[in-house]
Amino acid sequence: MKYNFIVLLSIFCLSLEAQDLSSTMTVREGTSVSIADGAIFTADELNLKSTSDSFACVMLDGTITDGTVVNYDRYVNVVGTSGANGGNDLVSLPVKATDTDYNDFLNYGTVNGDDSMANYNYIPSSGALYAFGPYSNVSQSYVNYNSISNATVLLQRGVGYRAATSSGQTLRFSGTISKDTENVTITTTDPIIAPDTTGDPKNWNSVGNPYPTYLNSTLFLDENEDQLAEDAAGIYGYNSGTQSGTGTIGNFTIINRLVNIGLSITPGQGFLVANDFTDASNVISFTPAMRVFSGSDDFILGRDENVNEMVRLKAEHAGGDFATEIYFNENSTHGVDRGYDAKLFGASSLSFSLYSELLEDSEGNGMAIQSLGSSDLSDVVIPLGLKASQGQQITFSIETSTLPADVEVYLEDNIENTYTLLNQGSYTFTADTAISGTGRFYLNIGNVTLSQVDNDFNSLSLYAANKNIFVNGQLLATTQVDVYDTLGRIVMSSSLETGSDANKINASQLSTGIYVVKLANGKQELTKKVIIK
Repeated sequence: MKYNFIVLLSIFCLSLEAQDLSSTMTVREGTSVSIADGAIFTADELNLKSTSDSFACVMLDGTITDGTVVNYDRYVNVVGTSGANGGNDLVSLPVKATDTDYNDFLNYGTVNGDDSMANYNYIPSSGALYAFGPYSNVSQSYVNYNSISNATVLLQRGVGYRAATSSGQTLRFSGTISKDTENVTITTTDPIIAPDTTGDPKNWNSVGNPYPTYLNSTLFLDENEDQLAEDAAGIYGYNSGTQSGTGTIGNFTIINRLVNIGLSITPGQGFLVANDFTDASNVISFTPAMRVFSGSDDFILGRDENVNEMVRLKAEHAGGDFATEIYFNENSTHGVDRGYDAKLFGASSLSFSLYSELLEDSEGNGMAIQSLGSSDLSDVVIPLGLKASQGQQITFSIETSTLPADVEVYLEDNIENTYTLLNQGSYTFTADTAISGTGRFYLNIGNVTLSQVDNDFNSLSLYAANKNIFVNGQLLATTQVDVYDTLGRIVMSSSLETGSDANKINASQLSTGIYVVKLANGKQELTKKVIIK
């Protein structure tokens, strides 16, 4: 095993530029190295490299001698502009020296007194204030460390830090590689009475991959899911607003039991998690078993994930767009489902957003992703929340759908008293006043034909028009007609005679809306959703 390891190192070293191979080894981006159990690695330096979408990976199960300094040059995204997408990153320490403080980190890259390559040259700053620091759930914002007042703050493995570089460069982390379990404490400010005046629970924490390998996100959730908030038991990866597609809401790519399953987290990648806010603190564990050799990316570029039975609804205006997702599976209910539902992060700070509300036990939380039972595909009404400014022209549309072909998706606007079949087109309106919260818009999802049993020689059709319900086709017996509202209440009944093949039922007593009409006579049945308008 040791012999194979030496051969492996030789191959990698041959691809390097001229160096003293007896003292330095460099692992290029996209290259993976295993230091197996029982193997001993000795060098002055082990340098690991990365680019925006490719990362060096070292799986340490053996030993690196104490004198070896490991440097990880970790790509960090360009600084963002306030109020705009693009920029900033969440990173963690893939390697770390004992008692590393913030001043040490700023000066990493200095060689023999030459500090031209030191980290502080690449991090945007304003005086002593640099674009680097953790997330604070006290202030519900990221902290920027000060090189004077925060100089001796110790940096920690497993903690995520927001960072940025001036033009998309690498920052150096120096120290040793961990092959042990790394624990980090996540907290809630004001537990139990978590929501503040903005309604956002103060239980978000920034954590991060503490290894120079990829991290299996499923194993991370297996280990830590019970310590996370029930309505946000997942990984929230900041993607800088550059990614779209399923599981990506706003600036975050969400990983849970439903979306982005199997996505691996890159070396030195930070992300957000929500503490179970009934507890003041919990311990999150990163274990060596979570380490894997390969993965996808660092959330900034992202990737698509195949999903089943879902709809992604998008609202857009001239300045941008926002989406929310509804899923249907056998593991979910109308209430909160740990690991399947995911609330919206930072809702109060967003100027434009779209979300759904849980059908039961909502507590007013806007959901980025809501999961419902498979049986709900036949008929469900979901409250939508929209935050928009006065005067904005907003268009609703289906961005992605894997719903069965016989499922219709209607957008209800109960201010305008309209129902729009989004399967066939979009809905546009102009906000006369600023909009915030739920109550105006609802998503009505259900089968075109819920059930239909026809006689072999006869066919029934049912539709609504001009405040009338029409039933065409020969009736084989006296037929009971019941009309239900979306809450399942009978709002109108009628009876049709045997033998008639064209019937019109006056429905003028019903207000505009979606109804379910059920016909039954013992020989024929037809249940269908109609719109009265």
